[in-house]
Amino acid sequence: MKPVMTFFPETRLAKLAARPGGIMRDIAIEKAKEYLESMRGEGDEAIRQMMDEIEKIAAGAQGNRLPLARIKDVLRLADQTVTLAGTFDYDPFGRCMKSLCDVADGLLTAGIEDAAPIVVHVRTMRLVAPGSTTLSPEQTEVVLGELAKILTHYDFKSLGSEADAQTPIAR
Repeated sequence: MKPVMTFFPETRLAKLAARPGGIMRDIAIEKAKEYLESMRGEGDEAIRQMMDEIEKIAAGAQGNRLPLARIKDVLRLADQTVTLAGTFDYDPFGRCMKSLCDVADGLLTAGIEDAAPIVVHVRTMRLVAPGSTTLSPEQTEVVLGELAKILTHYDFKSLGSEADAQTPIAR
């Protein structure tokens, strides 16, 4: 049996990585964290704007009915907010917004135009928003636990749990 010969193409990235110099990984990570921190004000402002938009959509509900197109807008805005919450380490707020994404996706999937679960999340997002000091950590956990009951009530699945179940675990 002949030995198998493997050839690795020379790419620009491979050449750059092989060059001497550069900065240490830990220093690069620290500089990246500093850069992100310098952007926190802009991130907080973007979060406030998206929260305002979500509130306007919820306030536009007629009775307890919110059209599916508007629920889709809530999902889009909440998803963007989850990204910013994760970027700036706003954990309780991010969990609230993930729950809102799960509810909005469940409503869309089921074709239900119910505004009530959206409105509850909108009220909660203000309680756990960045800069909010209205709840203790224990109270925050209770409130977020109550949001989880909404998913159970509607029998909606968490988008994150589906993605986790489909992602193979590297060993």
